Amino acid sequence: MRKALFAALAGVVVLAGCAKTEVVETSDSAAIRFDNAYIGNPTKAEVAQVTSTSIDNFYVYATKNGTPNFFNNEKVYRSNGVFAYDNLKQWEEAEYKFAAYSNGGNNGVNGMLEGVTFDGTDLAIAGYTCDATKDLVVATNFTSIDATNEPIVFTFDHALAMVKFSFVNGMGNNDIEISNFKVEGVNNVADVTVTGEENTITWGEVTGETTLTNAANFTSTQAAAGESDEFVVIPRTVAQGTDNLTISFTATITMAEGEPITKDLTATIDDYTWDPGLRYNYVATITGTDLDVIEFAEPIVNAWDNYSDLENGEIAIN
Repeated sequence: MRKALFAALAGVVVLAGCAKTEVVETSDSAAIRFDNAYIGNPTKAEVAQVTSTSIDNFYVYATKNGTPNFFNNEKVYRSNGVFAYDNLKQWEEAEYKFAAYSNGGNNGVNGMLEGVTFDGTDLAIAGYTCDATKDLVVATNFTSIDATNEPIVFTFDHALAMVKFSFVNGMGNNDIEISNFKVEGVNNVADVTVTGEENTITWGEVTGETTLTNAANFTSTQAAAGESDEFVVIPRTVAQGTDNLTISFTATITMAEGEPITKDLTATIDDYTWDPGLRYNYVATITGTDLDVIEFAEPIVNAWDNYSDLENGEIAIN
């Protein structure tokens, strides 16, 4: 990514998911089955993260010999340790192409979306709205029947990007509490296409707008930077001067004596690139200048003068 500017803060650094039908999995089953899904790049808890161990449900599309809707937004869900679906289909000798997605489908969260199509090449999701908390994962699997009749395994990729914001404490042993944290100007609606067996993810023009807000206050100490929640966002590239993001929060510093100091601070990010499956940590340092506290600059220590050689005889030896 290119530069990201926190204009109002000093020392900025940009660091570039209920069982209905029980299915017993047996080696000679003639039904098409789905094995445990694999998802790369696990995420943190603030987002409804979808991982290989936490995924609870996903939705499948498939074509058969080029005919669409062989599977049509069919829910596949975890049931007694295997993944099951209700409208069972049998293998036949044919060419099958599968695609799947899950919009935060874990821990009882329903990962279903509307406006999804699959033509055998592209899995297309129209007007996807990113709510900053659901982890959208997508996958394709192109196969033909073989003698082993193995379950279909999807390897999901994260279609969104993830961001968080960290604040380094430049106030010594005085803790800084961050409250009212929000990021305004985040566009959150776009079409997305997943193409071919390579899971190539392409996002269209991003519209809509949302504000990212933190679930609770957080604290920056001398030992550890204060960190915001993690948020998922639609991948995009924004050039300098367009679609700026505005970050605002209240910083409250504890004092050894007297009342705490509280100040509302703002910052901007005006140039950024977010890519699918990548995470970005924006880091800023809060200093005394930001909080109108008397502070001290880097000290200047003058160099020693050169030695002066003293003439022989100025040391008296007895």
